[in-house]
Amino acid sequence: MDKDCHLIQPRQLKYAHDYSPAGGELALASHCRGKMGVKNRRHYVLSMTVVAVVAALMVPGMLLVAPTGRAETTASWTFAIYVAADNSLENYWDSTTLPFLQAVPPSDQVNLVVLLDEKTTSTTEILKVSGTTVTTVETYGEMNTGDPATLTWWIDRATTLWPSTYFALMLWDHGYGWHYICSDDTSASSIDMPELQGAIANAGNMINVLEFDACDMGMIEVAYQVSLTNLVQYMVASEEYEAGDGLPLTTVLTPLVNNPSMLPRDLSIVMVDAYGALYTNTNGGKMTLASIDVPQLKATIGTFTTWSARMLYLLPTYKTYYAAAVKATHYMSAIPSFLDLYDLGYHLLGTKGVTDTQLRTATANMQSALQSYMVKFWGGPKMLDCKGISFYWATYNDWYYDEVAYRQIAFAANTGWGNFLDAYNV
Repeated sequence: MDKDCHLIQPRQLKYAHDYSPAGGELALASHCRGKMGVKNRRHYVLSMTVVAVVAALMVPGMLLVAPTGRAETTASWTFAIYVAADNSLENYWDSTTLPFLQAVPPSDQVNLVVLLDEKTTSTTEILKVSGTTVTTVETYGEMNTGDPATLTWWIDRATTLWPSTYFALMLWDHGYGWHYICSDDTSASSIDMPELQGAIANAGNMINVLEFDACDMGMIEVAYQVSLTNLVQYMVASEEYEAGDGLPLTTVLTPLVNNPSMLPRDLSIVMVDAYGALYTNTNGGKMTLASIDVPQLKATIGTFTTWSARMLYLLPTYKTYYAAAVKATHYMSAIPSFLDLYDLGYHLLGTKGVTDTQLRTATANMQSALQSYMVKFWGGPKMLDCKGISFYWATYNDWYYDEVAYRQIAFAANTGWGNFLDAYNV
């Protein structure tokens, strides 16, 4: 398989369209807005014949095929994938992800399970993959995988049906950094960062490894938002485009099957190593993946807050220095406002005229904190100046369009970075 074919459809752009329901068992109501508004949400009105079943399962769709009704015995790991393929990525499920999973040896200690929502089908399925055997465990009516309630339900359902010592969750879809994850074309919706936090918190289950199989999710804004749940140990994500073929699951999961006592930190490192081995020269060498210690990031976020405050204090006299540092910093493909955080600090310290001792100390402390929570980073040949996590530095037009949405995320408010960007873009 051509590893570079993903360049035709990188996992970044969302192609939403209006949805007009055709009636039937599910009645739909929606309200929508633009980029900074409330996204479309499906509200299901179910016939009375299925209300009792659905309520018992806490499911946001209609149950079509009944489950076994029992939980399996506790395994070492459950690896649950949220395949939000109701969009342009649909073909990657059949062409790449499913074959990757089927090539993993079967194991009673590692559950490989999937919630599958595709654009060209009217049903949503829960699948279990065990070697070449793919079992449809449950089938539901159309679900909105751009709704955080669906994600909450999937986490709860997966952990109920397949209890395990450790739980890994992969979010498989388009991503756009702090803006959103998991776009659903049928419902013209996606999950923003406050919604992602709420979805994880409402499920209430520990996620030992949270993997974003999506573009541009390796941002400090994203990691900080999920850290507020106190339910995520390690986050694995890319600062850059994600390969269309995604994480090479055969290479990742076979070592886990062979060593089901593997710890979450070690699994996150396996993910990074496997990704780097497969995609070294993809996208012209502009590929990354990183494992982040989420509790450590939360514990050290004060270094960014201190740095942000000093940056704001010096803005009236240092703005031209800041602009020079930004211009020199590595930014992500086609997104100049997504800058590598460590590299920005490097260029800021190297900018002639940046002599303020407090700022220099704060910058160095911010970089040291980054290194403390960065478990493992891999970058392609064109990413050697990066360290694994990006952040948002908007300028003018970007800030004009993004300010309202950005201020809704916890990072913008709690670190003061939203205030800095507002002042910078006056």
